[in-house]
Amino acid sequence: MSESDDLAPRFCREAQAQLPFLVSGELTGWGARVVRAHLKRCPDCRGELARQEQLTSALASMRAAPPEPPPGLLEDLLHRAGGGKLRERAAVPARGAVSGARPAMSVAFLTVGAAASTGVGYAAWKGARWALSRRK
Repeated sequence: MSESDDLAPRFCREAQAQLPFLVSGELTGWGARVVRAHLKRCPDCRGELARQEQLTSALASMRAAPPEPPPGLLEDLLHRAGGGKLRERAAVPARGAVSGARPAMSVAFLTVGAAASTGVGYAAWKGARWALSRRK
């Protein structure tokens, strides 16, 4: 494998990472010119550009007419959230107002987590100050 073989895929990866910005018009100036010059020579990246443009177009059309959720989706989610098995209840992420979770418990866990992380941060700060004072 030559050095040029190794550089080509790397440049393709870097160019393809910039394609969404090129499609949206956020990539301008020198960066846009470099990516466009690469697109003239690389059929793989041109194909990826076509896919990016198709995706952007599809998402724009969804903004105009958002799809309707399937019938019975809310009832199915509520049924799963109220399932008798722990595994079924745990599978519903962030059981919120729709699933009937207890907000007081969520607030309690958040408060305890915030207090614990504040304590850890304070202890780290005090330890760092102590260590710095010992260096003098």
